[in-house]
Amino acid sequence: MHGARWGVIAVVLAASGCFDTEPCPAPLEACGGICYDLRTDRLHCGDCGNACGGGEVCLSGACVSDPNAACVSRSGGAFVTLGVCGDTVKAWIVAPDFISRAEALVADPSSPGAAVPTFDLRDGSDCDAQWSWSPSPATARFADAAATACSACPSSIQADPAGWIAQVGVWCPPARVLAVHRQ
Repeated sequence: MHGARWGVIAVVLAASGCFDTEPCPAPLEACGGICYDLRTDRLHCGDCGNACGGGEVCLSGACVSDPNAACVSRSGGAFVTLGVCGDTVKAWIVAPDFISRAEALVADPSSPGAAVPTFDLRDGSDCDAQWSWSPSPATARFADAAATACSACPSSIQADPAGWIAQVGVWCPPARVLAVHRQ
């Protein structure tokens, strides 16, 4: 019975193109008779058998430091995800009042009280690699209304993060709190 089962598995694998005798479907490559995506596989990164080290991930076929490794082990705060201008911003926040208010806004976006998130900005992505800047975790607060000088879409800040941080320094987006994950 086991021999028949392995025979069926071999036929299925052969039909799927995952043996060196058959090409793998794009973008996969055969390594030792098994198809891998060399762009993202940690054990075959960029080339068969090229394993990434501890704390590294395979991005575009190159082993790089895992940008989220430090984020996973954080504690004493929360990751707050905001929706603004069709984009999302994930921020690590340690300000307890901000976290509590953000949780209330997730539960009921129309709950009474301040609802405009306000952040001091700093250079560096800090757990949200799509942006080269991040909100300061300790000074996050909510305001009753946004000041037009600090209200902007994330992409506007991304266009000139150094200038935005130096000249404005504060971000008060017309955002909706999408999620709060305490750690």
